[in-house]
Amino acid sequence: MFSPATVDSLEAALERAVSRFDDGSATSAQMRYHLGFSAGGRRGERLRARLVLAVAEEEGGRVEDALDAACAVEIVHELSLVHDDIEVGDVRRYERDSVWSRFGLAHGINAGDALCAVAYLALLDGTSTRPPEVTVAMTRTLHEAHLALCGGHARDIAFQNRPRISPADYRAMIEGKTGALFGAACELGAWSAGADVERAGAYARLGRAYGCAIHLEDDVLVTWGEGGAPCSARAGRQRWSFPLVWAAAGPPSPARDTIIAAYAEAPAGEAPAGALVAALDALGARDASLRELGAELEHADDVARAFAIDRSERVRSLFAQALRRVA
Repeated sequence: MFSPATVDSLEAALERAVSRFDDGSATSAQMRYHLGFSAGGRRGERLRARLVLAVAEEEGGRVEDALDAACAVEIVHELSLVHDDIEVGDVRRYERDSVWSRFGLAHGINAGDALCAVAYLALLDGTSTRPPEVTVAMTRTLHEAHLALCGGHARDIAFQNRPRISPADYRAMIEGKTGALFGAACELGAWSAGADVERAGAYARLGRAYGCAIHLEDDVLVTWGEGGAPCSARAGRQRWSFPLVWAAAGPPSPARDTIIAAYAEAPAGEAPAGALVAALDALGARDASLRELGAELEHADDVARAFAIDRSERVRSLFAQALRRVA
């Protein structure tokens, strides 16, 4: 997909972005820890950053001209994970302690805020020779996606205390929480290569569609595991996923009543995972979820064909890798 040299360049650029403001404080060390640049650190997939580079190359640009945007998008994603771990109480991230569980809640909040500043400085202080007005437009794109991301998280948090949400509510949540930043990654890659507004916007739509598909797939995996295996321990957590939303919106039945009752009785805690999955299976929720995932992928293909970006093999290959688990 990418040469080892390109991967090394991305990692080096990310490390520079988070290290160049090192003032010796605890926050600097915590940022490095979360990004995987400290001893024993484990790094994320860098999928959003790689998407920026892939789109830039597909549009005839140079990797080095897109590294600043790739770093900015990836760091925004990573700061959202720092804060998400706090929001849901997750004590593990990348198979090690999450930032807040290792260093404390206050440090977790502060480290996430610091990563936010670093992300935008990476974009504004990049070495690219693009015109200033393009950098301003790219910064606006990322800010808008970041705001949508926060809105998606806010919906997700609020939904935990509701006995039922509508499919429209769910859609608004995933478009913000997952779709927005994938869209921004693709759009910024196009901007980095000198694409015009219309073409950059087409890539944004493509990225949002794939991002929503990835969220849908994750909902299936959280509930049934890979290949339809029994649900994981997370399936009973009080976060509304597509299978649950779809099932709760269906006609009355004992299985649907089981789901609604579980959430009504435990609005802020744990729903009984085994009973929920049995009810979902009785209603055919897994097949419904896979149909919804397929429809999202068809939408992505339609966007790609409409704007003549259907031959972007690097981009499509990256998304195919991200979506291979329940294919």
